Order: sequence, then C-alpha cells, then structure tokens
Amino acid sequence: MTQFFAGKNCLIIFFCFFAVLYCNAAGQDSVSTVYRKGEYVTTTIVKVNASPVVMNAVIDDFLYQTRYNLDGLYNWALVGLKLRKEADDIIIFNFKSTEYDIKKDIIKGIGEVVVPGIITFPEIHVNSRMTKKLQANENITVNIDVLYSDAFLKKTNALFKMVPNDSKSCTISLETQVKFGWFFDFFISQSLFRQIMEWRFVRLMKNLGNEAVLRETNKNRTFERKVQQKNK
Repeated sequence: MTQFFAGKNCLIIFFCFFAVLYCNAAGQDSVSTVYRKGEYVTTTIVKVNASPVVMNAVIDDFLYQTRYNLDGLYNWALVGLKLRKEADDIIIFNFKSTEYDIKKDIIKGIGEVVVPGIITFPEIHVNSRMTKKLQANENITVNIDVLYSDAFLKKTNALFKMVPNDSKSCTISLETQVKFGWFFDFFISQSLFRQIMEWRFVRLMKNLGNEAVLRETNKNRTFERKVQQKNK
C-alpha cells in the first residue's frame, strides 16, 4: 500500500506544475476541495492587483519555462513547493526535468519520489498538454490535460481562467479534477489530499500572483522615473 501511495503522490505533484495559476499578492483568495463522484475537485478564485496585460505575460512565461526551462521556474514560480529534495515529514519530491515535443504539443516530465526509510521511485513519467486561448471577451483560458502517467491516475485535468476586472486588476480561477483508480479512491481521504496537494496549488498560485504584482510595481516605477526626468 505504501508503494502505491507514494507513487500516486508524485504523479499528483507533477500535475500540480501543469495545472497553472492562482494568485495572492495583496489580493483576495479562496481555495476549496470537494470529493464528488470519484473525483477530487479543487477550486481557487483570486483577485490579483495587477493588470490583465501583466498577468497575461506571467502566464506566457510560466507556460514557456514549463516547456523549455524548468530550472528557471525554481527561481520564482516553484519557490517553496518542496519539489527538489527538500525535507518533508511524509514524502520527498524531486521534479527533475521537462522535455517539450513541439510536433505533438506534449510536455514530458520526469521526476523522483522518496518515502524516507521505506522506498524510492527514481523515475516517474508524466506527459501533459497545456493549451492557452484568448476569448472574444478578453478572458484567457488555459486547459491542462495529463495525457499519460505511470498508472495510478485514472483522470487528471484542469481549467484556468483569467477575467479582467478593469485595466488595473483581474480575477483568476483554477479548477482541477483528479480521479484515482479504485484502490486510491478507497484509501485517500479529502483531508490527506489537502495535505499532499491543495497547499501546493495555493503556493504555486501565490508565487505567480506575486510575480505579476512585482512586474506591475516595477513598470509603474519606471514610468514615474521617466516622468520625473522629463519634468526636470
């Protein structure tokens, strides 16, 4: 049971990466998880105090670096998620690499999971696809689908949305759906799912939201300096 449980945890954490975006950064946030018809459904809704234009750029950078520069994400988007062999009371994760197949539009992730003193899974594979769309109403959606994993997960997908509030703020939401095979569905409780997964969704999104607010702040400061120089 421990072996199955550890392997499942690793796969969920990898899905966390591809299930993009929730924010905090001086905004209002909410997160909830329910168990519904065999699926764990996690929903986050956040107001971000950064313009839709800046938030869109953050989304683009996250998608690009997930495909081509995973190491770069550890400098901002993945900070604090404990995904590179950091100590953990239950499981140690090491998300090693991603490779992007541009022809098939598939992100191939590889990682390791360790249950200290019990078992190590040195190589877990997860293939996913992230599809961004700009809607006619200027809303942005990103569909995230796990296409293949080393068993364990029966279904995994997510939908991210960004809705502009005005020119200076936006609201983003993320709904993830994770469905296990019968074995995991029987043993994994909603409380345990929160401990393993939910907080990582939240931390990831806070990191991205903070990045958007930081860029907004820097942009405003640059503009103010130019105005001051012009008025001298």
